[in-house]
This record gives sequence, structure tokens and C-alpha cells, in this order.
Amino acid sequence: LQKDDGSPVRTVVTTGIAGVGMSVSVAKFSLDWAEERANRDLQYVIKLSLKSLWFLRNRSNAVNMSVSEAINYYYSGVKDFKLLDEENTKVLVIMDSFDCYQATLDWQNAPVINDNYTRAPVDVLVVNIIRGNLFCGARLWILGRRAAVSQIPPEFVDVVTELQGFSDEMKDEYLTKRFSNKQLAENIVQHYKRTPTLRILARHPFFCWILATVFDRCFQYQGYGTNPPRLTPFLIHIMIIQTNRRLRFYYGKAENELKWTDTEKKLLTKMAKLAFKMLERNTNVFYEEEVKELGLSLTEVVMFSGLCTEVCPPVPGRRTFCFIHYTFQEFMASLYVFLMFYLESKNILDSSSLPKHLTLGKSAAGLVKCAVVKTLSLPLGRYEMFLRYLCGLLSSACYFTLLRGFLYPHNSPKVMGLDVAQQLLEQAIHTATADRVDNLKECLREMIQDDD
Repeated sequence: LQKDDGSPVRTVVTTGIAGVGMSVSVAKFSLDWAEERANRDLQYVIKLSLKSLWFLRNRSNAVNMSVSEAINYYYSGVKDFKLLDEENTKVLVIMDSFDCYQATLDWQNAPVINDNYTRAPVDVLVVNIIRGNLFCGARLWILGRRAAVSQIPPEFVDVVTELQGFSDEMKDEYLTKRFSNKQLAENIVQHYKRTPTLRILARHPFFCWILATVFDRCFQYQGYGTNPPRLTPFLIHIMIIQTNRRLRFYYGKAENELKWTDTEKKLLTKMAKLAFKMLERNTNVFYEEEVKELGLSLTEVVMFSGLCTEVCPPVPGRRTFCFIHYTFQEFMASLYVFLMFYLESKNILDSSSLPKHLTLGKSAAGLVKCAVVKTLSLPLGRYEMFLRYLCGLLSSACYFTLLRGFLYPHNSPKVMGLDVAQQLLEQAIHTATADRVDNLKECLREMIQDDD
């Protein structure tokens, strides 16, 4: 790569949403280089993960160290480090997981370190590597979430790239190669394509993994695959998997320690409230002040949660964020409405403008009726998916099987009045205009279909 003036590129920053494949990209690049299939001009490739450096920084016996000592700590086999100092040595330093390095770096005042043997705090080493004072002849590849890497001053970055996920061909290739059973792979590929939203979400590699995992289990049951897959369970899986990943990746929890505390429950509930407020305003972006109004940490929401990302701001200078996909925002909005109903017996969709006989108190039927009235009173497309996810959350397979033990205790009661809610949906299907019927049928299917 070269800059516009013809000089070689030193620093490339790669970003993307959680689960888009940054770690896999690093592993593939390293393997291809090690097996001499690509980038054979590089003599050394050094992975200096920011997650590892964060660990070194926060050890109980942490001391100042040099870059050479940091490398030797993780790569004890490297004996002749002075080879890296030679002028013509071609080196690539990979600094991935930038979002794991939670310290605020002092780009202006950090002292200059010019050699690989001077000891300094880890924060200072990181700043000097990115400045180009350390590994000055090396190329640098930094990977992390946009909200994290955006703190790097632009004068230290030559190229910014973004991983976009799978193409249509790559989705099918991934799902086909994952299974040795060719018939199973073919069934899964055909099945997920029956639902347009799943086809869109499958461009994210981690969602393809969810599809493969869920459908592999489902197709073991005789007769599975007759109905198209439901959406709501998959959105729940995304939320649970990313929240568990947050606990493992950023808080060092072991697999047997992934019990959600009030911290996780409050974080997700408040993020769901944010999504609902955004839906009401008919917007798909939010700003830092909105996060603070909810009493949340911006870092927790846009980096650690894995459910949001930073986007290019329409107004320069104002950081702008969104959920990982608009349909996930719609799901989170419906989750907030459901949680208020299920945990606090509140129907926040209830409006004084509705006749009293339509609200039906605090029953599931009343909640569904209010949601249907609201959806049908607004332009087509505004609340359709929100209604579908809300109906899906009222399915016992979702609220009782998938969410129980995470957002509320295992002994939580079942929702009452779902048979009346089903009748209300069926009535709405018969009376709605033609352009609304298909979505209402999907809402009913989300609520009553037994399988995923």
C-alpha cells in the first residue's frame, strides 16, 4: 500500500462491528504468512495484542517494561531481538483487540521512547508504537471497534478499512463447509433463506455461526423445516451470546462464571429503553448525551456490549452511534415493552386516546391490542417489525425458555391471556387492509409456532 504522495503506508486501522471477523482475519493473515502463501516479503510478523498489553499493565506486580520485554513475555522463544533493529528488516506488528485497552492514552504528553529497550509504563509504550517512535521501520496493523480506534489521532493513521462481513456466496460457503453431512448443509442453507431478515443478518459471520448452531440442533428433530424459521429466537441468541462474550472478553469471566448480575440486566434494560425511544422518534442513530441521560457508560454501550457501533457522523464533530442493525434496534425496543409488562405489570403502549375496552387492563391481550392499534395507525413499515418481535417475545419458547435465568429468575411465572391475544391477532388479520395482512400473519406465527 502507498499513500497519495507515493510513500509507503505504515499504519492501517481495521474496524467493524462485534463478530464481523477481525480476529479471524488476523489468524488467517498470520497462517498464510507462516505457511508462505502470502506476504513473503515480511521477515517477521509480531502479534502484540492490546488485550495482552492490558493484562500486563494491570498485573498486581506490574512494573515498567520495554517493548522487547513485552514481546519476550509472550514469545519466550525470541532470543535475537536485535534483528528487529536492523534498518532493512521488514516487520509487521499486529495490534488487535484495541477496544480491550481501556485506559485513556495521552497522545500529546506521553514521553518519547526511541528504542526497544527503554522501560516505561505500558500506556507510554502503546502511544510510542502508534506514533512511530518504536518499531519505526515496521508496518503497523491495528484492529478494533470504531468507538475504540477513533481515539487515535488521524495523523498517526494512513489507511482505515472496515470489514463488511460475508457476501451471499461466502454465507453459503461457510454453512456448506461447516458440516460434513452435505444434505444437512443444503437443508440449512435453503431454510435460512426462507426468511429475508435472516438472509440480511447472515452477512455477519458470528450470526452465520448462530444459524449453523441452532439449525444443526433443530434438524435433528423429525419433520423440522416445514415452517419458515422464526426471527425472535435468533435476536435473543445474539443478545445472550454478545453479553456472555462481554463478560468473558472484558471482565475475564470463565465459562462457568457467566451468571448475569443486576449490572447486565440494568445495562440491557436501559439499552432497550434507548431503542424504544429511538423507535418513537423514528431515528436509527443516537448520541453520547442520550447514553448519559440513561446513566450508562458510553464504553459499555458502544464497545463492550457488542450490540452497538459508531458510525460516520452526519454532523462533523458529533460522535454518532447505532445498533448493529436496525432490525436489532426494533427487537430491543420490543424487549423493553415486554420487560415493562412482564416484570413491572406496565403497558407502556397504553394510551388514553384508546377506548378503555381496548386496553384490557394489564393483560397480554391488552398489550398486543395496543401494539396492533399503534402499528396500524402509523405508516406501513414504521412499527411492523417491532410488533412481530413483541409477539415473538410473548411466545413461551422465547420468554420462558430462552430468557428465563438471564433477565429474570427461573421461577418467574408464565404470561396469562395469550389465547385471547391470539384471537385478537386473528381478528386483525381478517379486518386489516391487504398491505398489512402478511406481517400480521407473521406476528401470529412468531407467537404460536413451536419450533425455531
